[in-house]
Amino acid sequence: MTPESMRFAEALRPRVMGPRLAAALRGDTRTCHVLDAKYEPGKRALVLYDYGGRLVRGDLLPAAGDPASDSAASDSTAYDSTAYDSTAVVEPGVRLSVFPHDPDLPSLPRALDPGTYATVLGANDGARTGTCRVRLLRYRPGKRVTVYVWRRSGSGAEGYVAKVYHDPGKAEAVAAEAKALDGGRRPAGVLRLAAPVAHVRDLALLVQRAVRGVPLDQLVTGGLGRAEAGIGLAARALAELHDRPVISGRERPVDRELRRFGARAARIAEVNPALGAALTALADRLIRLQPSITPGPAGLVHGDCKPSQFMVAKDHVFLLDLDHCGVADPASDLGTFLATLRQHRARHRLAGTDRPPAWQWIALGERFLTTYLTVRREPSLRSAARWYEAVALERKALRCFARAPRSPLAGVLVSEAQLCLDRLEGGEER
Repeated sequence: MTPESMRFAEALRPRVMGPRLAAALRGDTRTCHVLDAKYEPGKRALVLYDYGGRLVRGDLLPAAGDPASDSAASDSTAYDSTAYDSTAVVEPGVRLSVFPHDPDLPSLPRALDPGTYATVLGANDGARTGTCRVRLLRYRPGKRVTVYVWRRSGSGAEGYVAKVYHDPGKAEAVAAEAKALDGGRRPAGVLRLAAPVAHVRDLALLVQRAVRGVPLDQLVTGGLGRAEAGIGLAARALAELHDRPVISGRERPVDRELRRFGARAARIAEVNPALGAALTALADRLIRLQPSITPGPAGLVHGDCKPSQFMVAKDHVFLLDLDHCGVADPASDLGTFLATLRQHRARHRLAGTDRPPAWQWIALGERFLTTYLTVRREPSLRSAARWYEAVALERKALRCFARAPRSPLAGVLVSEAQLCLDRLEGGEER
């Protein structure tokens, strides 16, 4: 372990950090939990704490001799104390920022103000402002925040989902794509999308109507019958998305991602040599096998296609979250979905549970792929999907390490990816 990784491991210990947060924030010693983390050796390390019900972002500052010291010194925003609500720094060199203050999300306090939505939504429909309530759904430090907005006006009560982004340009791109895909009319088929309602440029904020349904990730862990029905609808919905006109200018080239895999694996090797070597070997194998894959015609893709992105209703499916929408091989969406099922299976194994059993995960993945290919009738996508499944598993392994450096899951996901490539090279997916 490096000095940086040892400091980060200390920052991940809630029993150690709780009293330090209490002293810095002038509060009582409260319960402290780690909700999320992101660790890229030599680049960035942050932790999200739940401190007595308060969300606190902690950034590990570079210490003298850390590889990140020089790069951080040239970064004018990463560690600028004026961007933080608190200038408190606690051992082992963690700078604290108390929600809703986030140095990378300067518009967040306004985006959480119910008055903002009363004004925006009232102006949007020409009604009187009404009353709004805001409830936090998800917080990704430095990236985005998702909230549920409940609004009561003279026309009744309605629900909305709003996101505030760290990058105004991304918010604008997502808003434009959502509007283009919505088209203002009820589409044929099973695919539905959340209708965009408002885009506030200076807040990097996008508001969409809330949708109703059952999350597909809940169905896949339940009874096989409902899971298969939901999987079939999701596969048909994805095929319909891939047949839509390309409305995005954001390209998602896999070559660039493969290069990043190698660079990130090399940094991880400095902290965990065995895992770093395994990630490097997988990245090299993916590059070696890439020329043997017949790519599908580049088109519109979701970019983060997994069961949690589908809300299943009786005869249709809402596909959520266009944050990663772009132009790429459609097999990349298939691979990400299949990799997520494998990831769920691996987590259940590590937890010592066999419900649902391993064969059910495999059966659901095959059902998804077969249904999709029946709709689109492009057999070459089957082998490409398996290669992209391995790509997605490496991506997930890297994220797993970033969030939990000591978890065995990252290594398991690398092994699963190698099994995918074994099947591919053995001709089982041709």
